[in-house]
Amino acid sequence: MASRFSQGLKTFSTDEPKPRSRVLPEAAPAPAQPGADAPAALRYMAPSRRGKKAVTGYFDPAVRQQLAVLAAEEDRSQNDLLAEAINMLFERYRKSPLAKG
Repeated sequence: MASRFSQGLKTFSTDEPKPRSRVLPEAAPAPAQPGADAPAALRYMAPSRRGKKAVTGYFDPAVRQQLAVLAAEEDRSQNDLLAEAINMLFERYRKSPLAKG
C-alpha cells in the first residue's frame, strides 16, 4: 500500500491533466473554546498561567538584557521583577497593587 505522500508525488510525474478542484464542504462551526482544534502540544498551558493574561510591550533589546541580568543578580524571576515594577506604577497613580509574581 502506497503512502498518501507517494501517491501525491505520482500526480506530478504524469502527463495527465490535473484533477479539477473539488468543492469544499460548508465550513464547520467554530470550536467552543479558542484553540480547541489545535494539537495538544499547542493547547497546553502551565498551571501557573491558568486564569492569567499576558501583558506585553516592545522595548530595545538592551532593556530585555538588563532585565535578565538584574533577575540573575537578584536571584528572582523576571516575572517577579515586572510584578514589582507594575505595583510601583500602580501605587504612584494611587491604584491598588494587584500584580503578583
